[in-house]
Amino acid sequence: MPKSYSKLYLKIILSLLVPVMASAQTIQCDGTLLPEFYSMYGGNSQFTKHTNDAINTFISAEDAIESGDYNTAQNIINNLFDTYPKGDNIWWNVFNAPNGTNLGTPHAYYGVRMLEDIVNYHLNPAVNPDVKTANMKVVLVGCSEGIQPTTDLELQNGTGTFVTNELDESLLQDNYCLVDQSLNLFLKYITAITNGELEVNVEYMELPDLCMDVNVNTSPPLFATGSIGPIWDALDDGVKNETDWFWMLYPSHVPEFPDFDDDAFITGGMGSDSKGGPVFIIDDKWLVRKPAHLGSGVYNDIERRLYLPQWLQHEFYHHLYRIYPEFSLEVNGHDWFSPSFWPNDFEGQFEADFYAESLHKRLQMACIPLASKLITRVNTNQLDLSTTMLEAELLGEYSLDNVGNPWHEAEIIFENGNYFWRNSAGVQWQVTPNLADGILETGPDCPYPGQNFKLEIYRTIDGEPIPGIIGLIFQGELYRKQFNLLNETAPFEITLDDYISECDGAFINEGTILKEQGQFHWVTNTNEMWSLTIDADNEAFLLGNDSPTPGASFKLVILEETCGLHVPGFLYQNNYYWRPKRKSDNPSPLLINPMANLEFTENFNSEIIDISTVFSDPEGEPLFIFATSSDPSLFDVNIENGKLEISGETAGIYHICLTAIDENGGIATHTFMITVGITSSSNNQWLSDLLIHPNPVNDLLYIRNGAYTFEVSIYDINSRVQKSLKNIVGSTSIDLSDLPTGVYFIKIKNLINGAFHFEKIIRK
Repeated sequence: MPKSYSKLYLKIILSLLVPVMASAQTIQCDGTLLPEFYSMYGGNSQFTKHTNDAINTFISAEDAIESGDYNTAQNIINNLFDTYPKGDNIWWNVFNAPNGTNLGTPHAYYGVRMLEDIVNYHLNPAVNPDVKTANMKVVLVGCSEGIQPTTDLELQNGTGTFVTNELDESLLQDNYCLVDQSLNLFLKYITAITNGELEVNVEYMELPDLCMDVNVNTSPPLFATGSIGPIWDALDDGVKNETDWFWMLYPSHVPEFPDFDDDAFITGGMGSDSKGGPVFIIDDKWLVRKPAHLGSGVYNDIERRLYLPQWLQHEFYHHLYRIYPEFSLEVNGHDWFSPSFWPNDFEGQFEADFYAESLHKRLQMACIPLASKLITRVNTNQLDLSTTMLEAELLGEYSLDNVGNPWHEAEIIFENGNYFWRNSAGVQWQVTPNLADGILETGPDCPYPGQNFKLEIYRTIDGEPIPGIIGLIFQGELYRKQFNLLNETAPFEITLDDYISECDGAFINEGTILKEQGQFHWVTNTNEMWSLTIDADNEAFLLGNDSPTPGASFKLVILEETCGLHVPGFLYQNNYYWRPKRKSDNPSPLLINPMANLEFTENFNSEIIDISTVFSDPEGEPLFIFATSSDPSLFDVNIENGKLEISGETAGIYHICLTAIDENGGIATHTFMITVGITSSSNNQWLSDLLIHPNPVNDLLYIRNGAYTFEVSIYDINSRVQKSLKNIVGSTSIDLSDLPTGVYFIKIKNLINGAFHFEKIIRK
């Protein structure tokens, strides 16, 4: 006998309808015209006007889409919903199965709403979408066997006849055309709802020699299914690793005897592979004949076009709600059947309405796009990142987003040389880290045989994977890591990058935060390597004893954005260090109005200075302003509500560096001088006689009458130094002919006392 497996119980929506016998039909894959369809069921007079309108709309609109005529398809759909509004009670009138047909519930409603999304996408296509491909394997199992009841009494007693079921050959005919037809609309829908970013590549895989154990349970809800464990065993690791989605079709074990003409048997639903990818599961006859609770007779291609996309969509949304638990769109299973569960901003009342509302008002606005979430095959780049981590980094607490019972909270512990997964119910089993494959392997003590944990690598708000663990996927659900996280939402690995410290475009220092074998380091531009330890409470790194400043802090700058955290830089020893901006084509902030040098009397205490107009962003992004003082122990600065607060008592000359940073990490800097307790007459007399001309300038800019030795720097509006002249005495000329036309700033600094002056110039 085959090896036994724990049963995988899956749910599908069941619309309990009264079946009516239809005329005898033969299996047909394609080509039925509407007149032929109606003749099979006694003519269109056997259906209500509403049903006829819905059927005709679906077929006509889908045909128009197939030919690329999206405007016609849109008009057809709009006409239907003008007469029978979406979400209206009128659709409750078309819920039956006239003459044994299966037209969907409500009739054609799911399909038309899917077509609506397809049309809207094609009439408003994305511009140059980054197209990804999901690999889908349709696995066709050759055999199933088990005890099958023939009467109600045998069903109740769990007895019957041992039978062997073979796969319906019609699924294999004409290059699997029945399956292709069932998938056709659904695959177009996937591309549409991902804004053209995901296409699904379908491949078929036959397992003619595999025989599944199946059985029929004895009480409602009735199941006629079995474990898919043998299917996983029959697939090699290469197939499992390279596949994102599976559809598993096995021979039906539903008892089709008179006693069961009105019974609904669940034969599949939505499962998950070990990587968290969707697994559609159903028996072969689901595509061939109408189950007793949905109609009677075999499907014709029009019925298959009407109903099978509805089933696929239903199962698919189970998966979407599972991989986006943050939206709580399915907590206990099929919650949308309760009107009180619907969010306040959702409109409609039918299941298809809930899908459309959750798609447009939640899922399409998710931080991780659908196209990225739906790619689950093994990523070698992520595996490379996994190998950079230490097994000890796995230790800690984990939980589902929606905790329903003590099994949904757990911790990984290390005891007697082994790792264990221990949940809050007190149940534990051994896990063996296999970082090279990105998994934690389970053994015979695991209650779910053959199910391993998959390491989920953190992705930045830009979708880039980094070598930090965000959680573990087990049976398709994400158990998030609960501690040692930055702001409890991101690991410290999001800081890994290159950094520079600069003011007025001059690099002061630079280095890199990196991680090797679980240890963070700061590597300077002179290749010195200093160890860093995490100070989670203060959102900082602390330098180790191998650095010149043991215990000093790298205080992180954290920007909280809609889709997570970004760390554009850190503060160390009164200098901000900034990483490169995330998107190179996003323009950086501009220096628009440089600050004039300021003077204050000694012991002036504090002042507030408006700096709101110093910088501007070309795209109107909000700017975050930071400031440092050349000597914070004597003269301190602080930014509060767009104002610069300064305070100090000691006489001296202080340089203030302002940095503006946008959400993309683009920066602009500006330095100005504040003198305290020093009169300006001696410091700035040399400036009063300076001549800077002409302005605007063509090629040569002249500076004359300098009374002291000075230096000149010319900056563009991005705060980058374009020209620099040192140790000038008296007068000089600067050739600007190689600079593009535009606005620049000239800084003239007195090398005797440090006083300096900014002036805007225009290169024409």
